[in-house]
Amino acid sequence: MKIGLDFDGVISDCGRLKSDGAKRLYGVEIPPEKFKTEIVVGQGFLTLEQYRSLQKQIYGTREIGLLMKEVDGVIDYTQRLISEGHDLTIITSRGIQESEIAREWMRMVKLNLPLNGIGGGVKKTDACRGLDVYIDDDLDKLEPLVGIVPNRFLFSWGYNQHIDVPPSTAKRVDSWQQFYQEIRGLNSH
Repeated sequence: MKIGLDFDGVISDCGRLKSDGAKRLYGVEIPPEKFKTEIVVGQGFLTLEQYRSLQKQIYGTREIGLLMKEVDGVIDYTQRLISEGHDLTIITSRGIQESEIAREWMRMVKLNLPLNGIGGGVKKTDACRGLDVYIDDDLDKLEPLVGIVPNRFLFSWGYNQHIDVPPSTAKRVDSWQQFYQEIRGLNSH
């Protein structure tokens, strides 16, 4: 199967990185599970300008960007999927500079996957054509893929638990282990 993976929130733990960045840049303690724009800005933790600046700095600055931690299980389960013959590709909204930082980090953690950085504000539809599966932590990125990618999964975090996921849009998974089991189930059909 051809499997597409988002980067931030599926491969790297972006909530933790944003939380650390907010403390470092603004002296504000924001739990990782709260790091969604509408929560952080809506509840007054940061202004929209501060949030955008934070994102730019953590994703586009090597010193901060390379401090990312991987999502639990990502290295083990991606290796299992590859060894079982699946074709994995990262499709991210990161731009050129941010994608280079992600690639450097992936080399550091020995995660050898191709990464396609399409840039912010660009829908992933064209990049995802031909995939059998796509997983993202942002439902807004999955919705346009209905009718394009047959199997769509939403990776659950505290910052997206409040969102109702229509079964026609995506299936929620809570871990890499659960995602792996879902792929195995699809494979058996």
